[in-house]
Amino acid sequence: MKKYWAVMTLAGVMAGSNLYASYDGSMTLAQGPYSYGNGGEFTAVTTGLGTFQTFCIEYNEEFVPGGTYDYNMNSGAVAGGAGTDAIDSHTGLAMDNVSLGTAWLYSQFRAGTLTLDTGVGTYFNANRQLNAGELQQAIWFLEDEVGGVNNGYVTLVENKLGKTLAQIEADSDGAYGVIALNLFNGPAATQVTKNGVTYNLNQDQLAIVPEPATVLAGALLLLPLGASSIRILRRKPTV
Repeated sequence: MKKYWAVMTLAGVMAGSNLYASYDGSMTLAQGPYSYGNGGEFTAVTTGLGTFQTFCIEYNEEFVPGGTYDYNMNSGAVAGGAGTDAIDSHTGLAMDNVSLGTAWLYSQFRAGTLTLDTGVGTYFNANRQLNAGELQQAIWFLEDEVGGVNNGYVTLVENKLGKTLAQIEADSDGAYGVIALNLFNGPAATQVTKNGVTYNLNQDQLAIVPEPATVLAGALLLLPLGASSIRILRRKPTV
């Protein structure tokens, strides 16, 4: 997936800016019929990525159902979990990047192709609320959070990807387009101070960015127009 980021960097250079910057914004986050305890599924209504179902990345940070939050797109949870893969450029706080296992599970969920933890059937059956609880616990486990459980969905990822537990807990490097939305400035925020600055952090959520090929195609469409404009400007006047 390092090629993915290389493509996006190239597209960003051509467009002259961060192609995904417009997807930062605000959201309302609500519980729904498939929320289970303190976990997902939750319904996110965003200004940049539309409306979708999501799951918590962290366990100890909170949100208030129906509350409105600002969010930044990022590669992981800010001040989340036991692991530290990077430093968040917005706050300077430690960041735990989304794991490969979480990225695969959430991408399958969003595509509507996630099975039961046995590898057969469908997650989206009459027991969807219970399935959501199990999936949330698997995500917390893969993100090194306190509420996590090494359950059947963790085993499913290992089997489907043919990788060890350590490998699916590693940084996803943007695999499957799955990212974190870092929520802040909402109700029930957790205050974290770094270098004398206090940040109001809320529960980070999972999301998926647009297909890289789609974004890149949009950038490439600008090139012929720009080239034509240059040719027109350089054309000698007729006499």
